[in-house]
Amino acid sequence: MAEGLRGNLRQLPLLDIIRMLSLGNRTGRLDINQVGKTGEIYLERGNIVHAVTGTQIGEKGVYTLMGWLEGDFAFTPDIAAPEKSIDVATEQLLLEAARQAEQWEDIKEVISSTEAVFNISPSGSTSTVSLKPLEWQVLAQVNGQRSVIEIGEILGLHEFEVAKIVYSLTTAGLMQEVTDARTIFRDIVDEEFFEKVSVSYTEVMGPIGPVIIEEEIQLLGEDRKAFPQDKVSELVERISLEIADSKKRAQFQKEMVSILRG
Repeated sequence: MAEGLRGNLRQLPLLDIIRMLSLGNRTGRLDINQVGKTGEIYLERGNIVHAVTGTQIGEKGVYTLMGWLEGDFAFTPDIAAPEKSIDVATEQLLLEAARQAEQWEDIKEVISSTEAVFNISPSGSTSTVSLKPLEWQVLAQVNGQRSVIEIGEILGLHEFEVAKIVYSLTTAGLMQEVTDARTIFRDIVDEEFFEKVSVSYTEVMGPIGPVIIEEEIQLLGEDRKAFPQDKVSELVERISLEIADSKKRAQFQKEMVSILRG
């Protein structure tokens, strides 16, 4: 193998590059450049010891970079890692990366890229909707303006995890990719929305329901009369967590999804 190695990820996937460097017991730095983004992976005698891209460091950085399907790469030998952020065996990292690569193939059928922006879909059945807490956290950040990557950064999640959830919610008909984020949401929620939410929440929580809603609005630093549309899902998530009964919570969430899509 030549001392230096460079090329394009479309021609040679990052997973294959790492495998070659690992089998060759190489030491050095692998630079990956995508439009507006950069990443580095350091190897020491064929072992991955450090990776970084944006705010993602260590294993998260490796898996994030493995998800890049486009971009240029260049390997510079004999450059020592500035720190050691990875203790997991390289073989284990590559096995997990290979598993994620297979899942990415399915995800790409629904998500054009991790820069894609999604919104709540106004159509589709909600009869089988039962969202897990992490799915609600992702849904709470969907506002027709944030990309998959941005949602991951806000929640501190690996973009692959966010992409899997977006893929799941999209195939379930709850979300859809948008092409013009400027026209998706109105700025302010109308009073009719709060009336519907209050009625449903009061049925579950009793007279204390409206009080909890008002408290959560205040905790979000907002006013009911001028509540921003892009915080609606987050508000719903917060009041849902106050419902102790899991069955009642799930039913309330189904109703809320219907209201959100309306």
